[in-house]
Amino acid sequence: MGNKNHNRIRVIITDDHIVYRAGIKVSLAYNKRIQVIGEAGDGSALLSLLETNEPDVILLDIQMPVRDGISTLPELKKLYPHIKVIMLSMIDDQSMITKLMELGANSYLTKTSDPETIYSAIETCHEHNYFHSAMTARSLHDPSQNAPLN
Repeated sequence: MGNKNHNRIRVIITDDHIVYRAGIKVSLAYNKRIQVIGEAGDGSALLSLLETNEPDVILLDIQMPVRDGISTLPELKKLYPHIKVIMLSMIDDQSMITKLMELGANSYLTKTSDPETIYSAIETCHEHNYFHSAMTARSLHDPSQNAPLN
């Protein structure tokens, strides 16, 4: 059937920094369309959590101990192709964005993104599959942006 627009978008936050997860959770609580249904500290914990809780969107940190986001993403997309995945990173890395999109990510955000950008990414990925920030659009549509400046 799929979700109707009046249903809340179910989100799982996956990040090894508990304070960052808490901050995102508090920020998302202000948006009535979004409901955080779970949290995980690494990719392995996320995959276990998905056996009992299925979200619409996952916020997935790239760098985590035990199992990072990059190694988790392909398996996640194979097991749950319908779940949208928004990758989170400390760095604005053009080549990383391209690689993650090829692996099936629906969006890429830096951890410095403001709550409004995170809301937009979650809602847009949920409804339209992809959310491209200006940074993502540059790396996907204009490979020359990746070239070093002379």
